[in-house]
Amino acid sequence: MPMFLSKMSLILMIFSPLLFGYSFTMQIDNAQAMVGETIHLTTHFRYNNLEEYDLAEPDYENFKLALVDENETQDQNNSWLLTQHYTLIAQKAGSFTLHPLKAHIESIPLAYQARYNKNHYLQKQDIFTQSLTLNVTPLPQGLQVTGNYTLEASIDKNKSTPNSPVQFTLTLTGKGNLESLDFLSLHIPHTTIYEKSSQPKIKTFSILSNQDYTIPPIVLKYFNQNSKTVMLTSTPSYAIHILETAPSHSLLWLFVLLLTTISSYGFRIFYKHIYLTSNRRFIRQLKKCKSSEDLVKKIAPYIGKDRGLTRLIYRLETCKNEEFKKIKKEIIKHWKNL
Repeated sequence: MPMFLSKMSLILMIFSPLLFGYSFTMQIDNAQAMVGETIHLTTHFRYNNLEEYDLAEPDYENFKLALVDENETQDQNNSWLLTQHYTLIAQKAGSFTLHPLKAHIESIPLAYQARYNKNHYLQKQDIFTQSLTLNVTPLPQGLQVTGNYTLEASIDKNKSTPNSPVQFTLTLTGKGNLESLDFLSLHIPHTTIYEKSSQPKIKTFSILSNQDYTIPPIVLKYFNQNSKTVMLTSTPSYAIHILETAPSHSLLWLFVLLLTTISSYGFRIFYKHIYLTSNRRFIRQLKKCKSSEDLVKKIAPYIGKDRGLTRLIYRLETCKNEEFKKIKKEIIKHWKNL
């Protein structure tokens, strides 16, 4: 008898959802997949005469999961079927168990549907799908990328001036488990590089240098699930030539101005030195003059150079001997002040 009751309980637990008009199941189209390969997961929730229901969203560690579509239909017996389609992509190799999904349902037995206080008889219950097991094998050659891709590259110029940027742009096209170029970095000796991603699959590098350099080929190795082969896609290399630059016009004008200033200053110093030397020599000659006649011969050529000096020279021509020394001193003094 105990064995019979145990078997009956098991049978009721399995078939009661069908008897009461609801069931929740899930299935996958491939239980033996590779890392990065897309697996299709489908759930079926069948119900009838439910007041409310809530389906838990699947969430599995080590898998990338996305809802593709869902569809709800009603059959001729007024039963509803909600079908949900997901894509499941394994991120690592191993044997995995997809735990059961839960559906929370609320219902009122048919015998109480017509009663005014029918909510008093509301029944709440959780039902679950079965669990699923799948094996994920690693990609060959230790690869982590699978799909079908093409890498394209371009530069805005192959000649530049020192520390003027060259724009190098990479574009990834195709489908697979690689959704961006965030993993990619560029290293070139003797350059400074700035990165910018305008879109997940487009990456631009601004490269600055003061000497010639080469942008190396960018190579992506991946596994193609359709052909079951390892594939390569790569970009060409680009040789960048850095041109020598002539001095800018502003620097040239600055150099000319500096040279002119130095030359002018040097000329003034030189002229002042020559002038002072000759002026001192001329004053000594004036001091040596012993008569008005000698002094007139020395100073007469400078008549008209200065009005005061000219008057003194005219006075010198008509002065008496006792006035000579006084006028001579005045002429020398006036000359020094010129």
